Amino acid sequence: MKKKLITILSLALFIFGCSSKDGEKKSNAPKEKVVIVSQGSKPKSLDPNMYNEIPALAVTEQIFNTLLRIDDKGNVVPELAESYEYASPTELIIKIKKNVKFHNGDTMTVNDVVFSLNRMLEKPASRIMVEIIDKIEILDDSTIKLTLKNSSAPLLFSLAHPLTAILNEKDTKAKNDMIATEPMGTGPYKFVSWGDGEKIEFVAFDDYFEGRPKIDKLIIRAITENSSRLAALETGEIDIAYSVAPVDTGVIENNKNLELISAPTTSTEYMTLNTTKAPFNNKDFRVALNYALDKQSMADSVFMGKAKPATTIVNPNVFGYSSEVPGFEYNPEKAKELIKKSGVTNPNFKLYVNDNAVRLQLAQIVQANFKEVGIDMEIETLEWGAYLQRTAQGEHTAFIGGWVSGTSDADIVLYPLLHSSSHGGAGNRAFYTNKDFDKEVEIARTTSDPEVRKAHYKNAQMILQEESPLIVLLYKNENIGINKRIKGFKYDPTTMHNLYNLDIVEVK
Repeated sequence: MKKKLITILSLALFIFGCSSKDGEKKSNAPKEKVVIVSQGSKPKSLDPNMYNEIPALAVTEQIFNTLLRIDDKGNVVPELAESYEYASPTELIIKIKKNVKFHNGDTMTVNDVVFSLNRMLEKPASRIMVEIIDKIEILDDSTIKLTLKNSSAPLLFSLAHPLTAILNEKDTKAKNDMIATEPMGTGPYKFVSWGDGEKIEFVAFDDYFEGRPKIDKLIIRAITENSSRLAALETGEIDIAYSVAPVDTGVIENNKNLELISAPTTSTEYMTLNTTKAPFNNKDFRVALNYALDKQSMADSVFMGKAKPATTIVNPNVFGYSSEVPGFEYNPEKAKELIKKSGVTNPNFKLYVNDNAVRLQLAQIVQANFKEVGIDMEIETLEWGAYLQRTAQGEHTAFIGGWVSGTSDADIVLYPLLHSSSHGGAGNRAFYTNKDFDKEVEIARTTSDPEVRKAHYKNAQMILQEESPLIVLLYKNENIGINKRIKGFKYDPTTMHNLYNLDIVEVK
């Protein structure tokens, strides 16, 4: 009996000892590095060619690559391309990198590039970026030639925009429209799950051609309420919060565990006026609205000074911006005079706003300013997807929006937003048509001389000053809250931040 008891005790000690060693091994194993990022709206789609909207492109930026990219100095450099050169003003030769892997293990080929370019030409949002391309040819197994309709200064910048991402031909054809929720690219992070757009999960791509990311998992969450997004950042539920409300920036600055980035962008906040509908088919009335708005008060009260009044739709950080465009002073009496001159009686209209608290505050100040000059404006708040769809279809009379120059070139602002060929979903939701404006933008697109381009962009902006199809409001900062344990975040003025360099360092 005694012998049996000793045996049982020895066995128990052996098992306990093994368990302790296993536990030690587990505790010494490297901890998975997971970073959770939150933005204010969920993407409408993760098909990179489909929608020119930041909530989507900020996500697809992590999944896909483009042929070219823009470096920290604003220069166009190769990304998936090995090299590029113009053989003539209308012939662009691009050699692609070898051994670039897609997330499914396929190697990228020139066929994938040609397929992607042709697909871009079919989709309204991406077509604007590449419609200058007339012909695409394969020269050899690593080289293509793009023949252009005429010379194009913006094309290289367009080929660096997330809308012109390169897709896998086989995968895209097999999935068809399913790539909207099952994307697959060459980027640093491999898609895992869609989560109805509310919680999109990725893992690091081991075979990424620039090297595996430092973190293991990336999660991008949509938290619509600014206060909820801030609270999640404070409690550590998320690590990075985009679009922090200006009123909340002080909370982040006073938190020892958090860091605030507040920096200028390439974006402009503005009101779009549907020029095909009354009262906005009346130029005098459109111009009158500009004088009715106190933009400095908007900058001070809504953006806590982290914004400044806009004079033109082209942001000062964008090539082609003209400081000679005067903009409009705040002059309610002048607004009343022009309303009277317009002949519009009992003016009233509805303004669409997406479900963003800051935009709603902005709309409320606009509403109060207009009321002072006798304009009755109703505000209707829409969910992001409905907002995009209804404005693309022209259901609106007016809406408040923001436009980011993703290429830092005026072409990506003026052409999609206001050229007559871009009506509707392509960008021109003002449904504005002006042949003189079109001509100025077209000439600026087809000349390579920077000073000549600037002159034509100035002319185009002067036309907009006179016509007012849009009411430009503010140039705002982007406010981002980051947990200090997160390192390697790289700010991008286009707000489409690439998260490849993220890492986690425990703060003592």
